[in-house]
Amino acid sequence: AAGAAAAAGHPLSLTIPITAADGVGASTLVVDPLAGLFLIVSFGVAVPVALAGLAGAASRPRLGAAVALVLIAALLVFTADGLFLFLFGWELLTVAFYLITGFDRARPGSATASVVTAVFGKASGGAVLLGGLLAAGTAGTGQLAGLGQGPDGAARQIAYALLLLGFGIKVGLLPVQIWLPRGYAAAPGPARAVLAGVAVNVGFYGMWRTLQIFGAPPTWLLIVVLLLAGASAVLGIAHAAVHADLRYLIAWSSVENAGVISAGFAAAMAGAAAGQPALVAAGLLAATAQVVAHALGKSLLFTAAAAVERATGTTDLDLLRGVARRMPWTAAGLVVGSLTLAGLPLTAGFAAEWLTLEALMQQFRIDDLAIQLTMATAGALVALSIGIAGFAFVRLVGLTAFGPSPAAPTPTGRNDRAIGLRVAVAALAAGCLGAAAFAPLLVRLIAAGLAPITGDVTERALVPTWVLQPVYAEFSAVSPSWLWIVIPAMSGLALLVATMLHGRRWQVRTVPAWGSASPGVDRGVGYTSFGYANPVRKVLANLLQTRGELHRELPGTADAGDPVSAGHPADHTAASVRLGYTVDVVEVVEQHLYRPAARAVQAIARQVTRMQSGRLDAYLAYMLIAVIAVLAVVTAIS
Repeated sequence: AAGAAAAAGHPLSLTIPITAADGVGASTLVVDPLAGLFLIVSFGVAVPVALAGLAGAASRPRLGAAVALVLIAALLVFTADGLFLFLFGWELLTVAFYLITGFDRARPGSATASVVTAVFGKASGGAVLLGGLLAAGTAGTGQLAGLGQGPDGAARQIAYALLLLGFGIKVGLLPVQIWLPRGYAAAPGPARAVLAGVAVNVGFYGMWRTLQIFGAPPTWLLIVVLLLAGASAVLGIAHAAVHADLRYLIAWSSVENAGVISAGFAAAMAGAAAGQPALVAAGLLAATAQVVAHALGKSLLFTAAAAVERATGTTDLDLLRGVARRMPWTAAGLVVGSLTLAGLPLTAGFAAEWLTLEALMQQFRIDDLAIQLTMATAGALVALSIGIAGFAFVRLVGLTAFGPSPAAPTPTGRNDRAIGLRVAVAALAAGCLGAAAFAPLLVRLIAAGLAPITGDVTERALVPTWVLQPVYAEFSAVSPSWLWIVIPAMSGLALLVATMLHGRRWQVRTVPAWGSASPGVDRGVGYTSFGYANPVRKVLANLLQTRGELHRELPGTADAGDPVSAGHPADHTAASVRLGYTVDVVEVVEQHLYRPAARAVQAIARQVTRMQSGRLDAYLAYMLIAVIAVLAVVTAIS
């Protein structure tokens, strides 16, 4: 309600009674149009997600408290007007993430995931703290609105970069994304939707607010953000397309969406660097529309996935088949959420991704060749990720929701009868579809929220007769609203023509399915989820570092449902030997960056441990050396 009031031009504020004796000064919660926009998006999805999670809330009251802590922390971040209160909310969010990801302590990997989440959360907080203090020191104020008033120089650029680094960690950009899939997968089912649909938005809000406060970024920082955004989009969707676990598939797609959103934000940064308000508006409009689509689609997917996991006890995609026949409401959530994140027409994701690509195509309006080339590169990477996203989510819709029943037994009957779950799925699905059907209204809402940054320039995206354009007139246009009329009409026309040509009787011809050109090879009756994703493993082998191994195995040892094994052993000799094929992929950032770094840190720690001799004179010598070093540095600086 407060966000809607602010977006309508009635900002609200609430002063927190902190005295000057506390060393902080008075702090105020302020709901301006930008904060109001993020409140509407974040808490708009939090309400139906909370309804869906009520089914098991009575038996897990502490989980509800942790979720409430996430919402309180997000509220503080969105509305804080001072650096202290902002940092307090940010650190509170890290604590809430740690509590949620480590809640199911018996789940394998939960303890490690909670520690990794906490470590990266503290790293994020440290970067925001250093950047904020550096900006406050040069500007002479701790109020967020005044942090950008300091003189232009190295300190300002470093502060800008540190703040974006802290926010980038929270949203899962490369190379600091490794916590996100683990943390989301380890969290209890109902809480994942809160983390992905609500909490992650604080990072995007921080980016938007930083651009508003600091204005034009240095060119080197803009280029870095563009490249990291494009790389994040491709790497995230590549892992989502090949992963065999439903939780990880959805979580890795969050990395892809973070890259797409950050690419739109980087286009706005390019507009600020070039002094073009229209490009700033185009980039922020696209990025914010993608934030809305991601919040709706990801909340819907995680809500449906939690219901599937609760009913079947598994998230293995090769075992989850034909969900629509047993859980129609849940399957509807999987389908609509998948189509939204794949960016297909009639969903909110379509217009958002179209606007993002159109914003990145405006590089020709900038004179700097380096920025032009980087924007073109980022645009190509984002386009590639969008194409792979369609492939990835077809697997989820075609096999998980509508595929044939699995060989492994699963619960039968309707498992999604809970009223809260149905209301949540219906509300979130309506949001995913309604945001496309009424896209001009969504653009007006976004324009009102972005007014503190772009003024009224964003309104140029609207064309009469419910048509959208990427702020620049006569560059291109699309109408998601008219597509809601045209596509059903054309589909109805095709059905009518087919009916007229066939008369009253429909003739269906049934033939045996083609399995293989080689005799004696039993490949089953259809694709497995693992087999469907195999082309991506092959095409992106350099990125995923796909590793395959052909091995001999005893008869009957091949596991067709194994997410690592290809599951298509061929009879080599009828009685003795079978051939199996094992495929695995590697997370390149963790393998080549964090693991070597961890080994180096452990080696240093082992060397430092030798200094702990237990002798008092040695410790006094260490302290003396440290004091002398500090005095030398202070003297040199002064």
